[in-house]
Amino acid sequence: MIPHCLILNSQTTNELLPILNEVNFTYLRIQKLDEILHHLKNEKFHFIILPIEDLKDSNSQEILENISKSYPNTLIILVTDSNHWAQTASFLKRHSAYDYIQFPFEDEHVKLTLERSFQYLNTKLKSQFIHEAENHLFKRVIEIFDWKKSLTHKENQNISADIIHQMNISLFQGSGIGTLMSVVSILISKSKFDTENNYYIVQKPILDLLSENYDAAKSMFDSMSISQSVIDDDQTIETTESPIQLLPIFEAESKFLEEALSLKSQKINISQLPNSVTNHKIRFNLEKITYTIREILLNAIKYSKEGDEIFVIFFHRENFLEIKIINPAYQNEDGTIGIPEKYETLIFEPFFRISSVVDDSYAKFEQFRFGLGLTLVKKIMDQHQTNVKIYNIDDNLKNDNTKDVCLTIRFPLFIEEKKNG
Repeated sequence: MIPHCLILNSQTTNELLPILNEVNFTYLRIQKLDEILHHLKNEKFHFIILPIEDLKDSNSQEILENISKSYPNTLIILVTDSNHWAQTASFLKRHSAYDYIQFPFEDEHVKLTLERSFQYLNTKLKSQFIHEAENHLFKRVIEIFDWKKSLTHKENQNISADIIHQMNISLFQGSGIGTLMSVVSILISKSKFDTENNYYIVQKPILDLLSENYDAAKSMFDSMSISQSVIDDDQTIETTESPIQLLPIFEAESKFLEEALSLKSQKINISQLPNSVTNHKIRFNLEKITYTIREILLNAIKYSKEGDEIFVIFFHRENFLEIKIINPAYQNEDGTIGIPEKYETLIFEPFFRISSVVDDSYAKFEQFRFGLGLTLVKKIMDQHQTNVKIYNIDDNLKNDNTKDVCLTIRFPLFIEEKKNG
């Protein structure tokens, strides 16, 4: 995961930007302190970076306390110097800020502070919503799906009963192997042997059913092969392309998913790429990016309802290209709406499902199964050193207090140096 920062613009924080670019952090700059809460309502940030000299009045203290209370999973980092130690210590003591960076900046100290803060945040998010009774299974699943190990490792022969349960759901419920076995049984029992011509007569409906479920089972094994290839690959993507390569992939995958969209009369609307990104590069592997785009579009389709529209919107913000995939949010089985904050991190974990209902209608379009879809999306994005998050946002178009689910991908942008010819 790549950290995303909200920065209060100043001469001091501007000198921090080259270091953030070097470590591939994405960031968004704002001009006024009172803009922070507005941005936090509409976007997820890991850090808020504030210069201490802009936090002198009582209103500043009130804003920081409001942020700490309302957005406890966003850490406030202060930029300070030797003239402001007392004020900095006061903010830290009151827990209005998590840590500080000293100016003038030392690159390694800045990187160490940010890395330490990010590790703390990740640990907090991991442990926040996992009950003690679930700890053993959670740790086992993480161990099994450590991307530095192959799933063929001997250690994985003792795979837990819960994982077997997930595979059983995917393999034997609905179309696929389970139904294929039933159809073969019917085929054997219902086929009539023609003794005169020495062949079996099979009714067309049985053969059609056999063919349909053979295709479903083959698709399932193909998805297992694709998933295995993604899991086993640990290499960071080094190849680069212009971001304009993304648009035709979204368009092609939307066309491929037309049949899936037709099941509930849905539509995908895709914006244009900003012209300002055309001179930049992103890390880019065509095959893996295609896997990712299909999965996130299909995920939005599955969790939307009749007649819904799904939006794909591109933004150029500071040093990154942001892609938002937005679909309406609906009530879950537990009464929550869309992606509750407590699930925003867990939803990328293996086998995690908000809903226990498996819709077999979309099985033939899926590349990743067994509850691994978003897990493998995150794995691919990590290989691209790109951040992916999913969360609820307010639907500001309808003015009826409804929510949307927003999956956001942030590709760090860079300009390749021209080689001397």
